[in-house]
Amino acid sequence: MSFMSKMKTFAAVATLSAAALAQGAVAQERENLWADVQERGTLRVGVAEAPPLLVRDPKTGEWSGYFLDVMDGFAESIDVKVEPVETTWGNMVAGLQAGKWDISSALNRKPQRALAVNYSIPIWSYEIGLLYDTRNPKITEDMTSLADFDKEGITIAVIQGAAGDLSITPQVENAKIIRLDGANEGRLAIIAKRADVFATDSDIHRITILQNPDWAAQTLPEPAIAKQGIAFGLRKSVPLEDIQVLDIYLEEQVATGNVQRLYEAAVDQISGE
Repeated sequence: MSFMSKMKTFAAVATLSAAALAQGAVAQERENLWADVQERGTLRVGVAEAPPLLVRDPKTGEWSGYFLDVMDGFAESIDVKVEPVETTWGNMVAGLQAGKWDISSALNRKPQRALAVNYSIPIWSYEIGLLYDTRNPKITEDMTSLADFDKEGITIAVIQGAAGDLSITPQVENAKIIRLDGANEGRLAIIAKRADVFATDSDIHRITILQNPDWAAQTLPEPAIAKQGIAFGLRKSVPLEDIQVLDIYLEEQVATGNVQRLYEAAVDQISGE
């Protein structure tokens, strides 16, 4: 064999070896998520306050809500139990990536987030509403767009790191934005007059309005600030076949109306408290 032939052979072997190493590295990055969950016996679900999607009992610290109800059903289908792991919306993606829980609950499907996490199919839709106190003289009925609220002297509360924060902040130039940890803090900011408007999921505002019909109202801005699907988030290392296991379960829950029933039951329970 000539020197040149030997060099070509060596190059070919090196290329194959590099490709094999690369494939091995990719294979090592893949998770066997459901197998790991079944071995542990629990499905760790990242949760943060967002009634009626996710609700924390302030007395007992226990978690409920229709997104958690859906996860309870899925966990039962793979013979494990749900273990809620409390976090904040600002840490929901970072904690998932760090392996602190197996799945993040109630994430809005956004292109920016899709670069960092995988999504399940959406099981609910999301629209930002603007909650306000009808007795607030700064707010009038003809204020129908976000631009109408983007004025000097108006304070808008958002949940830090949540979809409302990410969607509204780039559009606000004149109003003041305050960032809070959760939905309860947002409602309290309106009650305490720390904020004039609380911008988050319109379903969260529906609960506040049912509980406080004497003062609470919301505007659904036109044009809409954000309309997105709400889904579960999984790490990028979770393979497609594992995501499909979850998607198949969720698809049936939506199609049979079970998600809608769980939502209505959660609203009734909270509004009746």
